[in-house]
Amino acid sequence: MEEKPTMLLSLPEGYGARRRSATERRIQQIVELVEAKENLLVLMHNDPDPDAIASARALEEMLRIHAPGTPVTLGHGGIIGRAENYTMANEIVPHKVRISQRAAAEEMSVYDGVMLVDTQPVAANHLLWSTDYPGEEVLAAIDHHPPRRSQLRAKVHDVRPEVGASSTLLCEYLAVAEVPVDTRLATALFYGIKSDTLGLSRHTSTLDIWAYSTLRHLVETDLLNRIEHVQVPRTYFRSISDALANTTIYTVSMPSAVDEEDDEEAEEILDEDEENGYKSDLERFDLDIIALSRMLAPGSPGPPSNIQNGDEDTGEGDGEPEEDSERAGDIAVSLLFDMPRPDMASEVADLLMRMENVAWVVCLGIYGDQGVMSVRAADSNAKAGRLVRIIAGRNGSAGGHNTMAGGRIHLPDKTPAERIAELHALVPRFLKELGAGDDVGVALLEAE
Repeated sequence: MEEKPTMLLSLPEGYGARRRSATERRIQQIVELVEAKENLLVLMHNDPDPDAIASARALEEMLRIHAPGTPVTLGHGGIIGRAENYTMANEIVPHKVRISQRAAAEEMSVYDGVMLVDTQPVAANHLLWSTDYPGEEVLAAIDHHPPRRSQLRAKVHDVRPEVGASSTLLCEYLAVAEVPVDTRLATALFYGIKSDTLGLSRHTSTLDIWAYSTLRHLVETDLLNRIEHVQVPRTYFRSISDALANTTIYTVSMPSAVDEEDDEEAEEILDEDEENGYKSDLERFDLDIIALSRMLAPGSPGPPSNIQNGDEDTGEGDGEPEEDSERAGDIAVSLLFDMPRPDMASEVADLLMRMENVAWVVCLGIYGDQGVMSVRAADSNAKAGRLVRIIAGRNGSAGGHNTMAGGRIHLPDKTPAERIAELHALVPRFLKELGAGDDVGVALLEAE
């Protein structure tokens, strides 16, 4: 087999000695924790996206170099359904393991250590919520999603919501740890950053720009093309056709109703759920912040005007500006009903977000006995994550960023007709929160 060229990643300009020392200490702590274990599981969220896949592979490579005596397994508990994600997983981590959610406790008992990537202990979108695994025993959590008000932290807890992708954090680790990066890993990390930041056009920090720019010189263009432009079956287009046929456009007549009182209610729900740590009952629902990936045409628009500082200090909350600046525009609501895979809702949401004058997209679907919600917003301060948590309430689980979010509502013991009715009942709740009033809407395929 032809040996792939490798490169040590150079740290960004201005990366100071104190910052490097702090990262070195964090890496050393991770290595020491791993060396004390006999069988380590690097756990992604249930339905891994490109950022999770790349991050897991990067952490695996760092541990292969610095803790070679400990076997490492990459695992997840859901479905990698989106064609691009499925192709990337097969190309980059073909050795990954899918662990059954219903048998998670038994199957995970062989591992004496767990690390989380692109998720964190308090999130409900990973296998630990299907087991009695104590959250405080998680060895490490490396994530960029907004933290929540919880004392549940991994032993090494690196959560930086100001950074656009977990892949960026792993690039920093690889650079500081002086781990050679080959072209396949570089391609994975590049695509992980590209997909989560829309090619540096959304929620981007200076650290993201450094990682993206550094990696692009190592990218295998053929591999990236195979992932981004993978062919899809005819059933995919039938699903898209059905989704568009069931999409309605509503007009916003007043500002969004997502206010501070709603924020407090959402946080109370989260605090209540976190009091007893993880839930062993599967009916506590698995949160999916699913399929965050985005497809862009070749090239990127360059650094956006709202670049954020990528330093490691973080605050509580959503990690994004709090000022109200909701933009007026249309709301596209799509009902997918019986979905072939759980991340279909997010894929349709991404597609509809490209529509002219659309400020919000809400995609609601049914997968098995769960209602799946996927929300996108055009405004960088739109609080989509809080909106979905408000809608899910105590009957489900949800989370996400200001501009994109996802969640699930469990619908056990419901007939197919009752599940569809539950889905329809969510629509007026979303419209009320988004200020659409009593607008009856117009079918997308009938609109001018």
